[in-house]
Amino acid sequence: MKLYDENGYINIRAVRDTGYPFILLNGGRGTGKTYGALRTSVEDGKRFMFMRRRQTQVDIINKPQFSPMKPVCRDTGLQITTAPVAKGLAAFVPYETDDKGKTIITGEPYGYTCALSTVANLRGFDASELDMIIYDEYIPEKTERPLPHEADALFNCYETMNRNRELDGRPPMQLLCLSNTNDQTAPVLESLHLISRIDKMKNSGQDVYTDPARGLMLILLKDSPISVAKSDTALYRLTAGSDFSRMALENAFAYEDRGAIVSRPLAEYRPLVQVGEIVIYKHKSARRYYVSTHKAGSPPSFGTSDSDLERFRHAFGWLWEVYLRELIEFEEYLCQILLTKYLAW
Repeated sequence: MKLYDENGYINIRAVRDTGYPFILLNGGRGTGKTYGALRTSVEDGKRFMFMRRRQTQVDIINKPQFSPMKPVCRDTGLQITTAPVAKGLAAFVPYETDDKGKTIITGEPYGYTCALSTVANLRGFDASELDMIIYDEYIPEKTERPLPHEADALFNCYETMNRNRELDGRPPMQLLCLSNTNDQTAPVLESLHLISRIDKMKNSGQDVYTDPARGLMLILLKDSPISVAKSDTALYRLTAGSDFSRMALENAFAYEDRGAIVSRPLAEYRPLVQVGEIVIYKHKSARRYYVSTHKAGSPPSFGTSDSDLERFRHAFGWLWEVYLRELIEFEEYLCQILLTKYLAW
């Protein structure tokens, strides 16, 4: 698969045409992710649901001056506007303007817009005509909080729209998740057990990972020609070497605090507690702790339900101070992510 087109932008059509139902595309800013997804969908007659996290974000992109369709219209000559359909749901539709300046809708929708936070309210919406969901900015920026149980909300959204089409002999709807590399701990990546996979991809220089059994493709755009060109523009000369620049240009998950990632022999530690898929160990002769995904012994165990995590925090909340004092080491970055998540109130 050729990842970039002749102009150096991400080749969304090639990515989409691989046929994987679930595609997670992570790339630097301005590499053509959103533009390519929308333009190729319009050109190829692929009807879509364009989704952002919150309704306030969708309300903004539904305004003509902030529409993500503006550059598509500019480059194709098409006239596309947004028309309300129902509360929380709007459509991208073709239009003409009559001699009195009135907007006349001239055809069927190219696609729709909705928010993940409110999609559960769209009861009765017939999604059978849709070919794909485009979830834009699926990794929250550092200034944005994810939704509670966001990954479950996304999977429920997919189930609602995909319904039983596979049981009826139709191909599954594609879910195309697009984002900059803001945060490797994003809920979707964690839920799909991709955090360790991303570490392996970065360490090996791999840009595409596929899991045919799961219908999953994960892409990290590491050699974007557009990012190379942007590095010599005003903003990136100003921010050279910063976390922002590394995220925007190098496709690095640059805002990470990885603490102490080391390998320690478990024989020097005794198991203190298991929570979810991690085990927290205490050193036998020093006030040091170690977190691993490997289990030894039979320590008290907690699951990851809300009630189990509340019990864990009441019993072991003191570990947060230990973590802040840098007395905890981790077998891998995933262990650090999970521990801080489980301890967070």
